[in-house]
Amino acid sequence: MSKRILCYGDSNTWGFMPEGQPEDLSYWLRYPFETRWTGILQGLLGPEYRIIEEGLNGRTTMWDDPCAPYRNALSYIDACLETHAPIDLIMIMLGTNDLKPRIAGRACDSAEGVRVLVNKIRQNPSGRNRTLPPILITSPVAVGTHIDKTFFSDEFGGKNAHEESLKAPEYLKIKAHLLGCEFLDAAKYAKTGADAIHLDTESHRKLAEALAEKIRKII
Repeated sequence: MSKRILCYGDSNTWGFMPEGQPEDLSYWLRYPFETRWTGILQGLLGPEYRIIEEGLNGRTTMWDDPCAPYRNALSYIDACLETHAPIDLIMIMLGTNDLKPRIAGRACDSAEGVRVLVNKIRQNPSGRNRTLPPILITSPVAVGTHIDKTFFSDEFGGKNAHEESLKAPEYLKIKAHLLGCEFLDAAKYAKTGADAIHLDTESHRKLAEALAEKIRKII
């Protein structure tokens, strides 16, 4: 039976393309599955593993976005776990959208959101035979230094989003240690593309390679 890995994330799990988007975002362009890190990861791990892609544009850790409803990861997690059970590993890569000033705006608050989300997950045993599967907290990539020159500048608070995103790995590494979770810093392997928020194609590949190595060590 294939090992089932739930990848719970935002637009960088969904596969949002950092280039070629319409300025008003009236529709979104998405990388094909074989280009997204989830698809590459599936290929690297092979048929012994089953990658479950749960990415949503704008998803936050636990915060409600007044401009985009249904993006709160905490409010959806129970339904998500029950939909995809049994699960052998839960991988969380969230936090970038928390940096928007209208939501939380700070990396420390985003890390708290991950802590609350992990504790919620552990209230719903979704592993085989109703066990608690291991959790891999993945710190998201840093917001690009050129954020102030992109369409997303005002929404994310310009340069401040970059500065806050640099703090995220250390906050999340500490949370992972305290919670007994696995940890991986995506910023060591991947970077954003033209829009300063979303992964370019090369980074999708590099992140998948790093995750494949990490996952093999966990399960």
